[in-house]
Amino acid sequence: MNIIKNIPIPIAGLILALISLGNLLNDIHPYLKYLFGTIGLIFLALLLLKVILYPKIIKNDLKNPIILSSSGTFSMSLMVLSTYLIPFIPLLGYSVWIIGIILHLLLIIFFTYHFVIRNFNISNVYPTWWIVYVGITMAAITSHAHNVEEIGFIFFIIGFISMILTLPLVIYRYLKNKNIPEINKPLICIFTAVLSIIIVGYLNSSQNPSQNFVLILYSISCIFYLFSLYKFISYRNLDFYPTFAAFTFPFVISALSTKETYLLIKPNIVLANVLSLETVIAIVIVCYVLLRYLKFLKIVKK
Repeated sequence: MNIIKNIPIPIAGLILALISLGNLLNDIHPYLKYLFGTIGLIFLALLLLKVILYPKIIKNDLKNPIILSSSGTFSMSLMVLSTYLIPFIPLLGYSVWIIGIILHLLLIIFFTYHFVIRNFNISNVYPTWWIVYVGITMAAITSHAHNVEEIGFIFFIIGFISMILTLPLVIYRYLKNKNIPEINKPLICIFTAVLSIIIVGYLNSSQNPSQNFVLILYSISCIFYLFSLYKFISYRNLDFYPTFAAFTFPFVISALSTKETYLLIKPNIVLANVLSLETVIAIVIVCYVLLRYLKFLKIVKK
């Protein structure tokens, strides 16, 4: 029970990465998809049990703006999980997708009211804001699986506008206040996710995607990727914090972005090689953080 009680909310970021990594590796072998998906599902079940058994702890944790904004990876995980369920129980898969979207929209409303309208503080602005506002693009990414691309494109538009509004704000925050607490340093890797998720959402919901539009976004996202990879290498040996989960999904969605871009403009040997490299990096980083989390949970159990 100690594991359930002490499992941190930010582990939802690792859950999202594991389930998304399964989708990325599906073309290599379906067994890899269900391997990583099952591991993610186990952690998801533990987190749900904490919500049920220890609601007061959850409520107290969510008073922290960073934890609250990070919690958006939970609803995003439900949206991705829904794609796993479609081949077996389509109605359940669609229901989980709707639940994920509703939870995320509620998060946007709640977070905006409490930390933008009522109590805005530039020191509380972190890349986790993109989880709240740009994270809704996950509905666009998964809309194709539910055959509702028209609806998905609406969520892409919302995510794209949110990206435009929040990207300068987050960059300004880092330029204005460079003194970042060590516990929050891993969050900077979310930079590589903000454009990548937009690209994947666009290509999975647009009926007639613009190649030029995608290539412009992808070129900028490559810069963010190299920056985030450098930061991961710099911070990988920090003392463990639950925020390590921020190392994972950004590199998975970046690989997915490269994959979708490659499918749009193939054949392209350069992108094919980049995709292979980014896939390996994503696997290594997710497994690394998974092992650090397992070690952490073992210590918590003791």
